[in-house]
Order: sequence, then C-alpha cells, then structure tokens
Amino acid sequence: MSYKILITGANGMLGSNLCTQYSKDKKNIVIATDIKKPDFTKCLNLKMDITNKEDLNIIEKERPNLIIHCAALVNVDYCEEYEKEAEKINSIGTKNIAEAAKKSGCYLVHISTDAIFDGNRGNYKEEENPNPINIYGKTKLDAEKNVEKFCSDYAIVRTNIYGWNREEKFSLAEWMLDKLEKEEELPAFNDVMFSPILVNNLGEAILEIYKIKYNGILHVAGSEACSKLEFAKAIAKVFGLKKELIKQTSVEDINLKAKRSKNMSLNVEKAKKMLKTRILNVEEGLKQFKKLKEEGFVEELKNG
Repeated sequence: MSYKILITGANGMLGSNLCTQYSKDKKNIVIATDIKKPDFTKCLNLKMDITNKEDLNIIEKERPNLIIHCAALVNVDYCEEYEKEAEKINSIGTKNIAEAAKKSGCYLVHISTDAIFDGNRGNYKEEENPNPINIYGKTKLDAEKNVEKFCSDYAIVRTNIYGWNREEKFSLAEWMLDKLEKEEELPAFNDVMFSPILVNNLGEAILEIYKIKYNGILHVAGSEACSKLEFAKAIAKVFGLKKELIKQTSVEDINLKAKRSKNMSLNVEKAKKMLKTRILNVEEGLKQFKKLKEEGFVEELKNG
C-alpha cells in the first residue's frame, strides 16, 4: 500500500527520522513541513508555520491520508521561561492542526509526552489522570485536549524518544554516547525513571496505528522502564565502552528552571496487545540504534 503522509516539525529529530524512514518506500508521498522549509531529497518540502492558519491551507490543498504532528516547543526550561510562546506553539498550533485535519478529512497522529504526568509513581496507563508539573507538560496536555475537541479521526501518542539527529545537536542517547566515546566523565541521574523508545521503532508503530485507524490515546514508549543511569550503562554495554566513566548523580543536585517528573515511565501493555509492531526494550532499542549507524542510515538522515 502507498500513503500520502504530511509531517509537521520535519526538521526535528522525530520528524526528520520519519521523513527519511517513510520516504524509503518509493510508493509513499511524504510531505515534510516546518517553519523553516526542509530540504529532504525524497520528500515534498514545504514551509508551514502551525501558528499561522493561512499556512495550514497546505493541508486542504494536499489532502494527505495521514498527518503526523511532531512540531512542538520541547525545551522544558525554555517553555518555563517563555510560557506564552509555549502556549502559542504547543497548544494553539495543535488546535490549528486538529481543525485543519478534520476539515480535510485526514487521520491525525498527535505526538504527546510523558510530561503530562506528575511522576510521583510511574507506570502510567492511558486512562489515568494527568497532572503536569511544568509549563511544557501543561501546554502539551492542552494540546491533547484540543485534538480531542477539534478533531474526530485521531490518535494521541504519548511517548519518550531518543535517536539520531539530522541537525547538529544531540538527543540524550547521542550525548551520552559522545561523552563515552571521548572517554569523558558522564553524569547520569539515578532518580529519574523513563521508558525510552527509539524513534524508528515508534515510526513503525505510528504507521500501524494509522492502518488500524485506532481512535484515542495510546502509550507507545519503550517496553521497559529504566533510570537515566541505567540507560547510560546500557549504552556503554551495547557500544563496548567504559561504564566506569558513568557517575551517579541526582536531579536534585541540578539547578533547573522547570520542575522535572521523577518517574515518567509509561505502561505500554495496551499498545503491545494491539500492535503487531514489536515494541523494543532498552537493550534491543540501543542495538538497533547502533545498527542504524553501521548500515548508513545516519548518513542518509543527515544528507538525504
């Protein structure tokens, strides 16, 4: 089957990986959109500002089968300092996308976050009440509500991702790997739990969610929870690097502008039962992360 897929935030880590991943199938038409026009060789590249309703006429013109809404302001401390900007992009921008998707009869996958929970206990299921403790989480929860209110054919996917970046910046996994490869000391939190999923594994799941036309909220994160410290040690193991360089630290020791949830882990049992896509655990995901580099995917991501 072939699909016409429009991706917002195509210059970001998730968006760029999805553009590269989905455009490998020549039958697919992938429309890469962002506030700065993307430059993928195998995609239709369009400049689109999600906060400008006129720009969203692109959706009505192109009428994709599927919209994957990745665009967001994700820097947690920046959101805390610039609340209005965070609201404009994360909440209002998503409302605009939801309205445009409904108007054009498109299925919408909205990418949300584990930061909508307070992190007091973790292993959160889809039906549990959110309680965000920072501006980022609050604006992303507002975004979810806007999808539910203004769109009828949608999936809200809550997740926590890592992967290779197209732009010159690091995801958590890349930063940890870079430190270990340079044989530099790597501080890692022992008191922050999460369920990390490789973006490419998430990409497989998103396509299947669209195929089965699931409607509602779904947690699609890694199949097991770990601390940031355990994640760093898993990277060292998979890449054959010195785990002695990893130093245990606490999030309490860092002076951050925004409060952080201590246990952001998501329960993914519903997704595991529903989807044929295998949701990888920490070590499996990191082995795939390593394999992508070895097989040239990262070069393709950065140059394609």
